[in-house]
Amino acid sequence: MRGALVLAAGLTVGLVTTMGTAIAASDRAEHRPTAARTTLQLADGTTIGDVRFRARRDAVQVDVELDVPDGVTAVRSFHGFHVHANDVPANGDGCLANAAEAPSTWFVSADGHLAKPGELHGAHTGDMPSLHLNLDGTAATTFMIDRLVLEDLVGRVVILHAGADNFGNVPVGTGALQYTANSADAVSLTQRTGNAGDRVACGEIVVR
Repeated sequence: MRGALVLAAGLTVGLVTTMGTAIAASDRAEHRPTAARTTLQLADGTTIGDVRFRARRDAVQVDVELDVPDGVTAVRSFHGFHVHANDVPANGDGCLANAAEAPSTWFVSADGHLAKPGELHGAHTGDMPSLHLNLDGTAATTFMIDRLVLEDLVGRVVILHAGADNFGNVPVGTGALQYTANSADAVSLTQRTGNAGDRVACGEIVVR
């Protein structure tokens, strides 16, 4: 009888432990983020639209709706569009800009593109398709991207750039269809950001 009691107690403890593990795993699954969102603002605080992220089975769906005023960008065309890391406290945090200062100083608090060690531009975790602004300044697009998961977006920001992104695709060499190497600064910008120009809008991502 005593042995049976010990065995029963062991089974009970095992059952409670198993149930506790299952509940903990269930809690973790329930608390995994399913969506994220940010509102983009210009350096003067003007809101220009929203970017939404939604978890799908094997990717993240990104929905973008913007309305950019005249004069913000030189052209209505394609513009660099990325998730930035926002991970160097010394540069500030989030979307910091003073519209009275030079555009080159805007939103530098967002730091570089979200990227894993060894990733080059064009394949950064935070690299997204270029955004096309229509002649009236509006942009609306939806795309799927599988290089991101919603957990990657915690604490990050989205940046809209003034110019087009070359995605690092600049064939340099001596061939007839290649380009002569430019200045070191230009090469560095291409390798880091696609040389997409100043940061004209920024939004901190809220994950839920």
